[in-house]
Amino acid sequence: MIENYNDLSDLQRSNVEYFLARADSNRLNILHDKFNVIRGRNHINYRENVVRDLMIGQVPFSPFLTWLCHVELEGNDSLFIYEAEEEDFLNEHTIDSLYESQINNLTPLYNINPDQLKKIELVDVSKIPEKEQVIFTIAAPSQIQVKKLDGQIELRNHVYLAYIVVDFKIKSVILFMHPTAGLTSIYGESKKREIDDVTWIILHYFRENILEFTLKEPEWIVNALAKISEEYFYHNNPIIEEKIENFSEKFMPDIIKMLKEFDPHMDREDSLLRLKRGIEGIYESEMIVIHKRIEREISFRIFLQQSDRGLTQFRANTRGKALSHAEAADIIRLMWEHGEVLNVGIIHAENQKEYPYIIKKLEKYYSLKKYTTSGTEKEVVDNVLRKLNKYKEEVESIYSFSGIEEIGLGIDDSQA
Repeated sequence: MIENYNDLSDLQRSNVEYFLARADSNRLNILHDKFNVIRGRNHINYRENVVRDLMIGQVPFSPFLTWLCHVELEGNDSLFIYEAEEEDFLNEHTIDSLYESQINNLTPLYNINPDQLKKIELVDVSKIPEKEQVIFTIAAPSQIQVKKLDGQIELRNHVYLAYIVVDFKIKSVILFMHPTAGLTSIYGESKKREIDDVTWIILHYFRENILEFTLKEPEWIVNALAKISEEYFYHNNPIIEEKIENFSEKFMPDIIKMLKEFDPHMDREDSLLRLKRGIEGIYESEMIVIHKRIEREISFRIFLQQSDRGLTQFRANTRGKALSHAEAADIIRLMWEHGEVLNVGIIHAENQKEYPYIIKKLEKYYSLKKYTTSGTEKEVVDNVLRKLNKYKEEVESIYSFSGIEEIGLGIDDSQA
């Protein structure tokens, strides 16, 4: 490993500059804060200042190289979270042992060139003991489409940087995939519509070369999303709870009896159950209008739900005349009861900022995608995943997975 920037060859310096050109202001500011690199008039000037400080030794080369490997770690990432069938898949490892097992298998980033890279390479491994994490940076040969000045489309070789975080705390393997304009393929595999099409390439390399494990179906995520939705739309008002309970005990039996007398065909358990829930739901909605919700601190807010293969969609907080909280809850309740909820949009709040994500359960993993184009600090992503993990622990400790009926919105008779 080369220890000084000045010892690099011309080609190696060109390789460094290729990756440095992908650093945005947020990334460059890390070097400003740590090593007093002078900010430039623009990105180009800022990067020139970085190279100058590397040459005079103001910026140490080794930490710079790790910084450069992480140049797209905190972008507008899509996350893919994998869990292992083997409950003890991390028991044979520690953060240090996993780190040390790969530290000698690195191909330095200054030896990675878009026109010469032919196979997937591990270019960096870093550990964060306080987070119980090990981060692997993986470079893969890829191609992008670039529009030239004459309007023609040119296919260029590109080095795609992917990141895999092994999180010992939540016992998950998290793949960070940075959206790249014009990306057409990774390692020969075409990207059709979503970055999801090529995630398996990076994961396959990781499981074959770094950490072997069997993918597990994340069944808990469906119940967790139902619980998050339930918390968000629940009224939290004990007066309403008391009135619903009294209504159910004192009036519901007579109402059901009247309905059965009105139409004997309704004397079926499933029909009566739906009627009971519907009537209680209408009564609850009116009580919320009268007695109001009581706000309380919750982990996530909800802004989107999609079901029925995306054909049914509800967006909370949209422009125009806003639905009441009760009306929105009724819509969400129906979606959970009558369709398979595919995507849930959640909002995580931190330091007076809001971070919207779309969560989706897929086969053998679940994904977490930023809803806006702004970049996000890794710290924020870690906090979102840890909050989700708390739901996982709660769901798995209370329920064995048997479908959304157990804890879905409005399914519990005490809150229907």
